[in-house]
Amino acid sequence: PVSEGEAGRGIGKMEIQPDLSLCIVAPGRGRHLHRFLRSAHRAADHVSLEIFIIGSPAESDALGEEFPQLVFMDNREGRLPQEINKVLGRATGRYVSLWEDEAVMEEGCLTRLVEFLDDVPDAGIAGPKMRDEKGGIQPTARQFPGFFSLMTATSGLPGSVMPGWHEYGAGECHWFAGSGMTVSRYLLDDIGGVSNRLSLYWPIDFCLRARRSGWHVHYRQDAQAAGSLLAWQDAMTCSKGFFVSRLWEAILLKCRW
Repeated sequence: PVSEGEAGRGIGKMEIQPDLSLCIVAPGRGRHLHRFLRSAHRAADHVSLEIFIIGSPAESDALGEEFPQLVFMDNREGRLPQEINKVLGRATGRYVSLWEDEAVMEEGCLTRLVEFLDDVPDAGIAGPKMRDEKGGIQPTARQFPGFFSLMTATSGLPGSVMPGWHEYGAGECHWFAGSGMTVSRYLLDDIGGVSNRLSLYWPIDFCLRARRSGWHVHYRQDAQAAGSLLAWQDAMTCSKGFFVSRLWEAILLKCRW
């Protein structure tokens, strides 16, 4: 597995570098993948893509015929941060975007994220505005949580919503919760990949390390996607062992504060 500090070494292996590497987590049989991939290609416009899929979709052969050059990564052992780091080690895009397969991108979503990161060099992470299936805006822009919040959050979203966050707002946050976290290659070269030691709070840790190194985390309202935070949490985090896991990860995060 690629450790923290090792992500990004794949650059230079291809003559043509894609703009964006998509990392898609497809739990179960990947029944939503076809819909997601179609939305991704609509959302990319002129942005060139390479696509990695973490999971074992039932229709991988058919997907490969319709969407050439898909790269499938197995996750049988359920160690998602390690698999994400493997993707980060192989990805050659200028940016890497993390998604779960139940999300659906709106037209131009990826293009606007890439254009924003191109225009703002100190933005290491940017994420889209998200709505659930009922149209409700999802609270993806969040503050860093305190220890009590880490231990008691039942939704998997510790910390308060960022002041100033609203449906039509864009700005900075402490950490971004939700599909579409798009990361600069320069940030990965600087701080490495996600922590292999965390299974529940690795997104918080990753954003914390980015901000500590002088990078900024942004949420956008012009790049939009549909999806639920519950589906993202189920796909991206694991709370096995519950109390012990939360306690260990909360202590580790506070030590890094």
